[in-house]
Amino acid sequence: MKKVVLVGSTGVIGSKVEKVLRDNYEIVTINRSSGDYKMDMADAKAVDETLSKIGGFDALIATSGYGKWGSLDEHSVQDFHDGLQSKLMGQVNLVMIGRKYANPGASFVLSSGILAQHPIEGGLSYGVINAGLEAFVRGVAFEAKDIKINAVSPSFAKETMEQMGMDSGSGIPAIEFAMLYKQAIEEGKSGEIYRFK
Repeated sequence: MKKVVLVGSTGVIGSKVEKVLRDNYEIVTINRSSGDYKMDMADAKAVDETLSKIGGFDALIATSGYGKWGSLDEHSVQDFHDGLQSKLMGQVNLVMIGRKYANPGASFVLSSGILAQHPIEGGLSYGVINAGLEAFVRGVAFEAKDIKINAVSPSFAKETMEQMGMDSGSGIPAIEFAMLYKQAIEEGKSGEIYRFK
C-alpha cells in the first residue's frame, strides 16, 4: 500500500482528503498539535526531523497554513510576513526538504486557492500567498524530474463559509475539493493547478 503524508488532516478540507484516501493508502497525519506527528511546517528544522522519522513516502499532501483575513487597512507588513512564512514557505519547506525522503516519482500536492485569480475584500494576504504557491509549483515542475508536483486551488468550501458566518449558498462541499487531491496524486501529471469546475 502506498504511503501518503497528509499535512493538515484536521482542517475542513484535510479531514475530507483523509476520508477519500484512507481505504486505498497508508495515511500518515501531521498537524501542529495532533496526528501521528506534531510539526509546524514553517519550521524547516522540524520538517526535516519529522520527515526523516517517517522515511520514504509516495505522496505528500499539504492542506495547512494560515494567512491574515482582513481589509487592506487591517493588514500590517508583519501580517504579510506571517502568512508568507506559514502557508507559502511552510509548503515550500515540505517540498524542498521532502524531496530527499520521497520515494522515486513521488507526488507532492500543495494548496493554493481561488484568491490568486479572483480577489475579494478581506482576502489580500491569501491572494499573494496563493499566487506565489502556484508559481512555485510550475517552476519546480519545470525543473524537477525526480518528483511530480501539483496544487489544488479550492474556492470557498461550504463548511468554511458556514464557520465564518458567510452565506454558504455558493459554497462547494469540501469533499468535492478532496477528490481533486486524490486526482492529483493518481493522474501522474506535474505542474497542474487543479480547480473545481
